[in-house]
Amino acid sequence: MDGVQFYDMNFFMREDHTRELMERLAPLNLHWWCEGRIDTISRYSDETLEWIRRAGCTMIFFGAESGSDRVLKEMKKGITTEQTLEVAKRLRRLNIIPEFSFVVGNPRDPEEDTRETTAFVRKVKRLNPASEIIVQHYTPVPNRGKMYGGIDGKVSFPATLEEWATPQWYNFTIRVNPSMPWLKPRTKRLIDNFETVVGSRWPTVQDIQASRFSRLLLKTLSSWRYLTGIYTAPAELRLAQDWIRLRRPKVESI
Repeated sequence: MDGVQFYDMNFFMREDHTRELMERLAPLNLHWWCEGRIDTISRYSDETLEWIRRAGCTMIFFGAESGSDRVLKEMKKGITTEQTLEVAKRLRRLNIIPEFSFVVGNPRDPEEDTRETTAFVRKVKRLNPASEIIVQHYTPVPNRGKMYGGIDGKVSFPATLEEWATPQWYNFTIRVNPSMPWLKPRTKRLIDNFETVVGSRWPTVQDIQASRFSRLLLKTLSSWRYLTGIYTAPAELRLAQDWIRLRRPKVESI
């Protein structure tokens, strides 16, 4: 065994606990992936982060969620965009890849939310080009009280477990091609196209079978789009991705 995935949202809880855990992991010579909170890691000392690197950490998944501090506050996420940028910069120095997940299309103002978050993703990429970006559509969670974003009555959720288990609602829960009444078709296309361009400009390192040629092809085809910010109808990139069959971390994990 030479690698481990730690699926634990509380993997990094306290700095002293993390330090002890790293000291125990380091002699095993493992490469490992885990999940963490941006606010937690942003408070760690340089010494603790160095221990995380020394213990074999190669990638940490974070729920960055939005490029807007206003939206993060509404979500009660407990983080700021500045903390996300700080984590991206600090992990770059350690050669640990941050994997940032963003939820785009906030129902209060999906157009503005999309503009802010796509611009923020570009800022993250300037600070740390190795950052992996996961783009999710905002999908609501059933709530017996008032639903977030003022969307009560706009989504009819299943009433039975059997209906939740159908392909339609399974895809809904994992945010695959959801159809939301507040999300205009052109905004949804922009989100999807942006995801395609970013994923082609920086093919995921999680696909260890993708050849050097295929990665170079995707980067070459997408570079002008990312440089100019023209994301409209990237049919050539989708064809190339289908041909290469690049791994999709959003739905396939590591």
